[in-house]
Amino acid sequence: MTEQKPLSSIRVLVTRPEPENASTCAHLTSLGAQPIPLPSLYIEAFEEDDKIRSIQSQLFDLDLYKYVIFVSKNAARIGAERIEECWPMLPAQLHWIGIGKGTTKTLNDLGFPALSNPGFTSEALLNWLKPVKLTDEKILIVRGEGGRPTLADGLEAKGASVDLLELYKRIKPNYSAQTFLFLDEPDLIWSTSEDSLRNLTQDIMQYQASWLDKPIFVPSQRVADTASELGWKNIINANGADDSRLTEATLQHLGRKDDR
Repeated sequence: MTEQKPLSSIRVLVTRPEPENASTCAHLTSLGAQPIPLPSLYIEAFEEDDKIRSIQSQLFDLDLYKYVIFVSKNAARIGAERIEECWPMLPAQLHWIGIGKGTTKTLNDLGFPALSNPGFTSEALLNWLKPVKLTDEKILIVRGEGGRPTLADGLEAKGASVDLLELYKRIKPNYSAQTFLFLDEPDLIWSTSEDSLRNLTQDIMQYQASWLDKPIFVPSQRVADTASELGWKNIINANGADDSRLTEATLQHLGRKDDR
């Protein structure tokens, strides 16, 4: 008899940007689910000459900082590439920090000896750093263009000198009614950031408004509150954006167990 997998036959709409979307879809397939890839956000690294010169100018001073904080997997992936262009050997005595285990693992896999805070949000990182004396310490935050100010504001409130290194922009995909017409209808949705949630909601309200009733799994209470404001009816806070947290929350919602 064929062994029943924990998410057998469950159709999951995956809204992560690439390349993470493909990885999450592979994870779901291994659990017996039927992933439906629909990136609701594109990540585009800055390639313009003036942007690159500005980024390199900041990175040549990297050894002046005590902490470098990466806010996401994309920040880690693109940041590592830019840093290695300027620093064939990483500067010593620098503390590398990834927000969340996924970001930190990405850094570790790329050769950066990064540490991770126990949580997965800027607020959790600030709470983790409460006992640390940051007065007059220089900190670099690696992120995308126009990210949330929470982390920088919180660090500056502790007396730190904070600079931002913005490496990429977030772009809304241009989907049409035909895109949704040919999509399989999902049983549930994984949405892993506020930006992608807003983009997805805009498309769904235009092309598949009934999907607002489907269970949607989000990474934090902040994003859950946003989902409620946007009109979603069945919102589950997975307390994390990584595949393992989303899977655990999905299994709990479905009343299933992971017996692998």
